[in-house]
This record gives sequence, C-alpha cells and structure tokens, in this order.
Amino acid sequence: MIPRPPSCQGCVQATTTYFTLVAGGKAETYACCQGCPSLLADAILPSVALGLKLAVPAPVGRSKCPACGFRWADYERVHRLGCPTCYETHAPQALATIARIQPGLEHQGRRPFDPVADRESRLAKARLQLQEALKVEDYEAAAALRDQIAGLENHPPGARP
Repeated sequence: MIPRPPSCQGCVQATTTYFTLVAGGKAETYACCQGCPSLLADAILPSVALGLKLAVPAPVGRSKCPACGFRWADYERVHRLGCPTCYETHAPQALATIARIQPGLEHQGRRPFDPVADRESRLAKARLQLQEALKVEDYEAAAALRDQIAGLENHPPGARP
C-alpha cells in the first residue's frame, strides 16, 4: 500500500507545498495543495492567507502606557512608573527588573533587631572610624568617636542609646 500524502489544510486535495512560519520562537509547518499557493501569492504574508493571527511583540522599551504614555525608557531614567496601568503595560520588563533586584520568591527584609549584634557592629564601625581619624590627625572627630565608643561600651546591650 502506497502512503497517501497528507491533505491540504485549506482544502481536501493532496499536499504539494509546505510552509514553515517562525514567530515568537516557534516554528509551525503548514501543508498546501497546488491550488492554495495562488492564494498565498495574493496575500502580503503567508500567515494572512492561511488565516493565522500572529502576535507581533513590540520591541522592548518602545511600548507606551495607554493611560499616561509612559515608556519603559522613562522608567530606566527616573526609576518610577507613571500610573497603575504601567504595571500591566510594562509587566515583562518590570518582572525582569524585580527578579534582578530581588532574587527568589520570598521577600528577605531586614533581619530582626539583635541588640548584642547591633552594639558590636556599631562598636567595630566606630573603632575603624577612630583609627582613620587618628591617621589623618582629625582630633575633633577622634574625640567624638572616643566618646561614642565609651558610651557604647558602658551601655547595656539590650537597650538602644
């Protein structure tokens, strides 16, 4: 038995021509008979002749918000969106930016206040600043830092000064 070629997607005749349309990173192949390509010749695009609606994305950053006219390029300049509709209009760019700024699915905010660790980190920072002030012979700043260090060392670790 001889295998029968597939039938045309536009009619029921045997397929003679195949079209592969690549759009949005997807390749789709369509089969046409000898009579249907004449329809394709009259059309501007093969997708129009086949009755396919292809979504053509706007270039990144060029789309405007329909409500306020804000562009993604404006966000890159001012780091704020124009209106609530901008979040929907610029969703792909906004999600990519959020993923870059805050990796992970859960927000990792400030750690809970630890009085001992906070006191130790402030002491270490003040001691480094004191050494720098002494190197450049800034004795007024060094005296202020000395007093700050003394206050931190004498202050109980559970309360903030």
